[in-house]
Amino acid sequence: MGKDIIALMLQEYERFTRSERKIADYVLEHQEETQYISITDLSAQCGVAVSTVSLFCRKLGLAGFNDFKLELARAVLPARAALSEPGSEITEGDTSAMVMGKVLSAAQDTLNNAYHMLTEREVGQAAELLRRAGQVVCLGQGNHAVVALAAWAQFSTTSSKFKTIQDSHMQTVVLSTLSEGDAVLYFSYSGATHELLEAVEVIRSRGARLILVTRYPNSPASAGADVVLLCGPNEQPFQFGSTSALIAQLYVVEVLLSEFVRRAPEEAERNRQSVGKALTQKCV
Repeated sequence: MGKDIIALMLQEYERFTRSERKIADYVLEHQEETQYISITDLSAQCGVAVSTVSLFCRKLGLAGFNDFKLELARAVLPARAALSEPGSEITEGDTSAMVMGKVLSAAQDTLNNAYHMLTEREVGQAAELLRRAGQVVCLGQGNHAVVALAAWAQFSTTSSKFKTIQDSHMQTVVLSTLSEGDAVLYFSYSGATHELLEAVEVIRSRGARLILVTRYPNSPASAGADVVLLCGPNEQPFQFGSTSALIAQLYVVEVLLSEFVRRAPEEAERNRQSVGKALTQKCV
């Protein structure tokens, strides 16, 4: 199996039936407990038939529920080991070199997790929406407004149709004037903020398209998105994961940018040449 079972469930989530999503939701929220319960207990917890659990396992390419629990244990073990490893957290006795190494290791883990959560199909769909859009608005709230700003800064060197707005009032104004074919690239770890849910309603009413970058496939806003790109750490963003969430989302920005340029290389190169020339003259 290429990707671990947790990443595979996230990848296949949109293809699951409603009953299968109940199983996936429970397993993702109870990764430790699921390793030790029976198939009957899991079906009861999820309110589905035992046969549905068996079909769910086979859809993931496994022979049965016992294989599923084995793969789940393998997926959870590295995270458990990292948490229990002596010295994995930064302590007062660490040297500066040790701090540098631990921060690097955490960032590498974040990027690796982000890679496994993305799928080729969703990345391709998002890049095509960006390519076809008349204009693209990059948005985010709180810390994620920084990611939206970075996305606009990166994409604006390849096309003039990208923009961003930091003020929440002006975000609503811009969204309310979108046209069919326009797109919004929205960054939200939870996918459940009040501002995002309001934005989804406005975007849909205007006939525009929404690309949502979030951690949770079943978040309230995901149902209203045209494409959902999953990324982010497992912990809550306001505990230990806020920086990790930003790193993961910036990785998604770079992937989308690279795919966007790959699909329209000549236009991107012309714009980059123009930007480079203007910046060179400014620095002289």
